[in-house]
Amino acid sequence: MEGMRTPHPRVHVSAAVMTHPSRAESARGVARRTGLPLTGLAPDPEPDGPPTALRSARVAFGAAARHDDTTHHLVLQDDVRLAEGFAGTVEHTLAAHPEAAVSFFVEWGSRTAALARWAVFTGAGVVPVVNPYVPTVALALPSALSVALARFLADEGGDGEPDDRAVLRFVRRTGTRALVAVPTPVEHEELPSLVGNSEQGARRSVCFAAEPVADAVTSVLEPPRLLPHLNWTNGETSLIDLQHDVPESHVPLARALAAWGVDEERTEAALAAGAGRGPVRRLVPEPHLGAVWRTAVANGAVLEGRWPGVVGGLRDRRTQATVEGALATLVPGALRALVDVAALEEHRSAVVDLTLDALEFGAEHCPAPKEAL
Repeated sequence: MEGMRTPHPRVHVSAAVMTHPSRAESARGVARRTGLPLTGLAPDPEPDGPPTALRSARVAFGAAARHDDTTHHLVLQDDVRLAEGFAGTVEHTLAAHPEAAVSFFVEWGSRTAALARWAVFTGAGVVPVVNPYVPTVALALPSALSVALARFLADEGGDGEPDDRAVLRFVRRTGTRALVAVPTPVEHEELPSLVGNSEQGARRSVCFAAEPVADAVTSVLEPPRLLPHLNWTNGETSLIDLQHDVPESHVPLARALAAWGVDEERTEAALAAGAGRGPVRRLVPEPHLGAVWRTAVANGAVLEGRWPGVVGGLRDRRTQATVEGALATLVPGALRALVDVAALEEHRSAVVDLTLDALEFGAEHCPAPKEAL
């Protein structure tokens, strides 16, 4: 992990809340709760046009030009809940990473969410973005870069392109590092999507901290090369090579585990003997239960190989809010479009038990190869 940068420069943050006129009241509420005095609204300039977040995004990121004495500009969507002490968390993180694009939310089923959980478990406070997009629910950039992004979205962002993918193209072109703060001080609320995302299921934070985290660290997790992942859109599992992240290089996770010497029958027996017998099995039918179990097992194997002993200490740490939060989101995040997330939440403790069982089984019985680390 990278150490914190010292001394931290002073930051002065402006903000804008993307919104549609039909949700202006919600946006005003978000603006009031930021704790950042220079916060305004960025309404869609063509509210009757085809649904897209890009129009509001152009206005929101361009609003940084209104402020001459700010160092950073934060753009929020209007359907979020903010943690207590939000402004302080934002300023603390941006001071540590003043040249980066920093997201303060990442959804629980994404690739970057896996790194966020690892950060919680290992003590890091920031992770690199490894999604094929940059999370834009709550995104801050240096002010000049925010203005440049607005121009980029106006010149090269097509109205049919999601704003988060356009931002990824921008940060790659400009050589800007994209990061996510962990735990997140932003939660995504379940308001109807204005741009057709309702079919994606609940898009909640991987680990939301409603209260400020004491002595929050800002060190960056250096991830292993290989990332076990369950695709929430289709329930398929794969092992992703972060150094060569193209679809052709993604290996089905069952095949990858077999190559690591993992006995499939023993893995299935461990699921049947443990938490898989409880309410989670009733709520998550096969093949989804087996898929999420294998994903968590592979996570445990990679964690143990890269950070020995971390998995073994998680059961004693499960009462810590951030650890429990990270453990509780792997199953519903991965399966959010495939199962009843609200029903799973009613059995949150059993979900945590299942996740812990899988991580521990992977750490003990499924040593990851060196190339994974």
